[in-house]
Amino acid sequence: MNDITDAVAVVITGPMVGVELAVAVFFDPLFDRLPDDAFRAVRSAAGRVLGAVMPFWYAATLLLLAVAAARAGGGSRTWLCGIAAGLMAAVVLLTVTLLVPINNRIVKWPATGELSRELAARWDRLHRVRVAVLLLLFAVLAVAVT
Repeated sequence: MNDITDAVAVVITGPMVGVELAVAVFFDPLFDRLPDDAFRAVRSAAGRVLGAVMPFWYAATLLLLAVAAARAGGGSRTWLCGIAAGLMAAVVLLTVTLLVPINNRIVKWPATGELSRELAARWDRLHRVRVAVLLLLFAVLAVAVT
């Protein structure tokens, strides 16, 4: 049963980390080059879509990592899965306390009016920290399950 839990944890966590990495490395830099109206529209729309999907993905990942840690059976595998789950808990905390409030403001940008590239840049900086932690988390998980 541990093999199934490990496989599901990797299959759920890997693509989530990939999506977050793609946002940080490809999409945000592309969005930054857009004129103000297009920038406002794309950041608002992306914030709405990812803001609706990612909470469930994050919760599922945290749950799977906690289950993997609980079922690990002792030794270094338990510690590694526990570290991965702890890192995911830290990511969730960072997300809820710092990134979500910024994202909520970005989503509410009206079609004309408020636009703060500095606010978006702050979100981008925090997001890069989150991506770094997620990459570390995924590396630890990969070592744990091999």
